[in-house]
Amino acid sequence: MADSFAKISSMIESARDLTIEAAVSASSRLTDTPSGSRPQEISKLLNSRTEREILNGMKCVISIISRGEDGLPYFADVVKNITTTNTKIKNLVLIYLTRYADIEPDTALLSINSIQKSLNDKNPINRARAIRSLAGIKIISIVPILLLCIKRTINDPSPLVRSATAVAIGKVFDIDNSSKKQLLEYINKLIADSDPQVVSSTIKTYYKIREEYINSSKIWEPIHGNFRRLCSLITQLDEWSQCFLIDILTEYSRKFLPKPKLYFIGQENKVIDMPDFNERTIISNEYDISFDDDLQLFLNSLRLLVYSRSDSVILSVVKAIFFLTPSKFLIEFDIPYALVKLTHTSSSSQSESFIWQIISYISAFDKSIFQSFYKSFYVFPTDTTIVAKSKLEILSSLIDHSNIKFILEELKYYALYSNNKMISRESIRTIGRCAQLSSDWSMIILKWCLKEIQNTSGGILNELLTVVRYFMQQKINSKENIDNEKEIVVKTCHRLSTIIQDKNFSIESDAKASIIWIIGEFTNVAENSIGPDVLRTLIKSFAKEDENVRYQILVLASKICTYELKLIKNETGNFDEIYTERVTNNISIKMFQHVLHLSKYDESYDTRDRARMFNVLLNSGKDQIDLASLFLQAPKPIPIANDPSFKEKDLIRILSKFFSVSDWSDAETLPNSKIRTPVAIQHNKLEAGSGISFVSSANYNRTPSPLPISKHAISSEQFQNSSHPLSNVLSNPSIERAKQTYQLQSLDDFFGAEDEDSEDDDEEEEEDEESEEESEAEEDSEEEESDVHSQAAQEEEQSEEESDESDESDDEVGLLSNQKSQSNGDH
Repeated sequence: MADSFAKISSMIESARDLTIEAAVSASSRLTDTPSGSRPQEISKLLNSRTEREILNGMKCVISIISRGEDGLPYFADVVKNITTTNTKIKNLVLIYLTRYADIEPDTALLSINSIQKSLNDKNPINRARAIRSLAGIKIISIVPILLLCIKRTINDPSPLVRSATAVAIGKVFDIDNSSKKQLLEYINKLIADSDPQVVSSTIKTYYKIREEYINSSKIWEPIHGNFRRLCSLITQLDEWSQCFLIDILTEYSRKFLPKPKLYFIGQENKVIDMPDFNERTIISNEYDISFDDDLQLFLNSLRLLVYSRSDSVILSVVKAIFFLTPSKFLIEFDIPYALVKLTHTSSSSQSESFIWQIISYISAFDKSIFQSFYKSFYVFPTDTTIVAKSKLEILSSLIDHSNIKFILEELKYYALYSNNKMISRESIRTIGRCAQLSSDWSMIILKWCLKEIQNTSGGILNELLTVVRYFMQQKINSKENIDNEKEIVVKTCHRLSTIIQDKNFSIESDAKASIIWIIGEFTNVAENSIGPDVLRTLIKSFAKEDENVRYQILVLASKICTYELKLIKNETGNFDEIYTERVTNNISIKMFQHVLHLSKYDESYDTRDRARMFNVLLNSGKDQIDLASLFLQAPKPIPIANDPSFKEKDLIRILSKFFSVSDWSDAETLPNSKIRTPVAIQHNKLEAGSGISFVSSANYNRTPSPLPISKHAISSEQFQNSSHPLSNVLSNPSIERAKQTYQLQSLDDFFGAEDEDSEDDDEEEEEDEESEEESEAEEDSEEEESDVHSQAAQEEEQSEEESDESDESDDEVGLLSNQKSQSNGDH
C-alpha cells in the first residue's frame, strides 16, 4: 500500500512539472503570436485568479516592451494587480508603472495608495522599492504626496531606504523643481548621513541638480560642513560616486580654497601663486610648494584612488591633480604610470583612445611628465588610426637629445612600411616636427626626405615634399648663419630640379606641381640659376601635363620673368631704350611670353584667367614691376607642421568638456575656513511613532500553528471529555502553568528573585520527581493501548469494510500520540 501511495505521489509531481513547463512555454510563445490575437490572450492571463498566470502575463508585457513594442493597451489590466501580495508580480507592475504612468496619469493615480502602503512594510527592500517607484511615476500632481513620503523615509532606520530616498529626490527635481529649497535641505541632511551607501546616492543626486544652481552660492552649503568628512569617506563610496565627488571637490577647491604658493629654492623672498596649466612650462622644477590644510587633505585622499580598478575614477583623479597642483605632482602621484597602464587594461576602444588623447593633451604642456615612458608610445600594427595618431603626437612632444635617435628610427619605419597610409603620412608630419630640435638633426631629416622622394609615391610623397618645403622656409627665416642656410636651400632646389627633369623617374602630378612651386618660390634665393633651366624642360611637355602642373608652370614662368625684369630695371636705371632692348633679348622673358601664349588657349578657366592677369601685370611697362614682385614674391606661411599650437587646438577641441573647470577665486573674496567646520553626523535609529515595528524574540507569543482539520480529527473538547488516560494529563496544574505567557523582568526583579529561587529549589526538585513518575505511567498506558489497537487492525484486514475502520482507528491513534507528545513536552 505504501508503494502504491509513493507511485501516485510521483505521478502527481511529474504531472505538475509538465503543467508548469507547458505554461512557461505557452507564455514565451505568446509574445510571438500575431498582434491581433495577442492582447486578448495577455489580458486573460492578467485577469486570472491564479498568481502563476498573472506572473506569466506580466512577463509577456515586459518582454513586449523590451522588444520596442507598445505595452500601453494593457495598462488597466496591469495596474489593478498592484494590490497583489506576490513580490515578483508587484515588482513587474512597478516597472510598468514607471514606464507608462505619465501617459495614463488618471489611471496611474489609482495605484498611489497601494504603493504608499508599502512604505509600512517590515522589509526594507520593499520600502526602498516603494519610494523609488513613487518618484518614478512622473505625474506632477503627486509631488506633494511624494514630498511627504520623502520627509518620512529620510529618517528610515534602514540605509537602503534612505539611499533610495536620495535617488527619489533627484527624480522629484526632474518632475517639478519648484521645491528647490526643501529638496536642498533634504540633500543637506542625507549627505551628512552616517552610512556610506546613503552618501553615495546623495552625491549622485547632488551632482545632478547642482547645474540648476550654477550661479548660486547656496548649492555649496551641503559641502561646506561635510568637506573634511567627504575627503575621508571617498574611498568607501562606489566608483561612480567617487568620480562625481572628485569633480565636485575639485570645483569646490578652486572656488573656496586659496591657491597653492610656490617658494623658489635659492631665491629668497620669491613667492608666487601657482600659475595656470598653460603657463607651467616656464617654471623651473627647483621650488617648494605650500598647500592649504583642507586642500592637502583632499589631495591625500586621492593617493589610493590612483590605483583604482575603474577607468573613470583614475581619469577624475588625473583631472583633479592636473588642475590643483604643479606639474611635478603628477609624477609624485604616479599619474604617468597609471595612465600608461590604463591604456593596456581599458575594456573598450573608446576609453583607450580617450586616454591616449588625455596623455597627448598633458604632454603638450610639459613633456617631462611622460618622457621616461616614451617607449610605451610606439605604434603597433593593431592600433586604430585615432590611437596611432595620438601616439605619434605624444612622441613628437617627448623628443629631446637623449631619445631622438630611437624615436626617429621608429618614425621612419612607420612612414615607409606601415600598411595604413594615414599612419604613414602622420609619421612623416611627426618627422617634420622633430626638425625643431636642432639644425643638425634638421639636415639629417632633410637628406632622408630627399632620398626617399624617388622611392615613394602618392600621399606619402606629397607629405615628404611638404616637409622639405617646411625645412626650406624655416632656414630662409633663420636669423643665424644666413649664408650657410641659403646655400642649403639652393642645394635642395637643385636636387629637386634633377628629380623633376629625370626622364627615368615617373612622378605624380601633385608631387610634380609641388616641386615646381618650391623651385619658383625660392628662385630669388637661388638668383634665378635653377628656375629657367627647369622651365625650358617643362615647356616642351606643357600640353601633355595635368591641369595643376600647367598652372604651376605658368606661375614659375611669371616668377622668373619678374626676377629678370626687376634685375634689368635696377641695372639700366632710367635708360628706357637699353631697358627695352634687354627685355626683348632676354631668354627667360621670351619663355614667359611663350607660356603666356600657351595658357591663353588652355582648357582650364583658372589657367586662362591667371594668364590674362599676368599679361596685364608684367607687360605694362617697368612701372608695374615692383607691384608684380610684391605680388609674386611675397613671403608665404610656413606649413602646418611647424605650428606647435595646431595639435593643442585640436586636442582642446576634443577634450574641452573633460578639461573644463572654473577659475581660481581671488584670495580677497575667499570666505573664512570656519565654514568648513564639520557638522554633526546624522545617525538614524528607530524611534517611537516611526510607523515601523520590530518584534522582539523576548515578548513574541509563539502560538503553534493549528493542525489540519479532517473527518478523522478529534476536537479538543471531545478529547478532554473522553475517558482516555491522556485527558488526565491536561488537567495537571503544572501543564497549565507552562501555557502561561512569559513576561520580561526588570533588573531589580531579576536580582530580587534570586533569594526566592534558592529557597524553592527543594520544592521544585520534589515536583520534578512526581512529574517524572506520572510521565512514565502515561507512557506505559500508551504502549498498552497501541498494542491493543494494532492487534485489532490486523484482524480487521480480512475484509474491505473492516480495513476502512482500521484506517480510521489508525488515524485516531496517530492524532492521540501527537497530542500526548505535545503534552509531555509542555510538562
